[in-house]
Amino acid sequence: MTNAADRASFGVLTQTFDPHLVEEVATRGGALQQRRRELPARLTLYLVLALWLWRNLSYKEVWRRLADGCAFSGGARELAVPASGAPEASSVSRARQRLGTEPLTLLFARTAGPLAESDTPGAWWRGYRLTAVDGTCLDTPDTTANRAAFGGPSEGAFPQLRLVAHCEIGTRCLIDASFDAYTTSEKALCERMAASFAPDMLTVFDSGFCGSDLYCTITATGAQVIMRAGAQFALAPVEVLADGSYTAHLSKGGPLVRVVEYTVYTDTVTAHGGHTTAGETITLVTSLIDPVLHPIADFPGLYAARWESEILYDAVKTELRGGTTVRFRSQSPDLIRQEAWALLLVYQAVSDLITRAAGYAQLDPDRISFTTALNTARRSVNRTGGRFSP
Repeated sequence: MTNAADRASFGVLTQTFDPHLVEEVATRGGALQQRRRELPARLTLYLVLALWLWRNLSYKEVWRRLADGCAFSGGARELAVPASGAPEASSVSRARQRLGTEPLTLLFARTAGPLAESDTPGAWWRGYRLTAVDGTCLDTPDTTANRAAFGGPSEGAFPQLRLVAHCEIGTRCLIDASFDAYTTSEKALCERMAASFAPDMLTVFDSGFCGSDLYCTITATGAQVIMRAGAQFALAPVEVLADGSYTAHLSKGGPLVRVVEYTVYTDTVTAHGGHTTAGETITLVTSLIDPVLHPIADFPGLYAARWESEILYDAVKTELRGGTTVRFRSQSPDLIRQEAWALLLVYQAVSDLITRAAGYAQLDPDRISFTTALNTARRSVNRTGGRFSP
């Protein structure tokens, strides 16, 4: 007889993360369990994901939402563990410990990636798929184990994870992500994601990532890059190009790059009703050398597009996590890592929903509210029936 977990449909969660794939990664991740358990590995994984859909609810309440939303060939009454028999928090904790982190890591590796089609608005520039890289930090509960595992700012109240994401600008979906202790540099985390870059990509990096080693790592994949260079880079001109940009070595003996400089002016109203104007010089280095194929006038807009990654982090840290003052549920480093991958996976599921809905309605994905999509995802899990569609 087929177990209830084999027949369950959890709306957007099972649409993005197919049950057969979840079973596969649970098995490969070493979480294979006897089916008579109250919470088999596959069902536990879906529960861990659902915890981010309802961050403010208890284990029992989240379980009840999954139970209410299950769809079975014989009807919801066949649910093996009905809502009235929701497992105790201690049982969920033990099931999460048995599941571990590896199945979620594998699931992210199998499901993250670009979502834009050839006609997706804002996703392409002169044949290149636009992507961005940026970093942030996430607070964890202040326990001795978390302090030892993750560290944090010297004057910080909480230990922190450092997270770097590689996202697609047109859809804001995750192409890859890497996180580790606070002391791990953003550049080191980005190096770990080198396999996610491809020859059809143009990647815009936020300030702090510029450097010869990372530049060479990314361009070796065939991807093109735009990086913001700080004042510490002595970019002596090698050749001034026709459009006013110039070539220079990023470091002594380092790669030859094209340098594009422009000034952004900000008009500020003073306390007395006057106006002051201040200018900030932006210095970009890029692997796009040809000024004819890659016009200088396009670069300010391309660099500004990196803000899509900021919108991604706002969605992750505010919409999904519940606000900048909200931390992970777990008290131990291993389960925090499990939660972190689940957070990224749920974000990807909502991005997938947005992209498919935008394509169906022939809209720019930017026009669809993340909050609206998240609420739709929650309702989809509660809906009894077949596969969910936007």
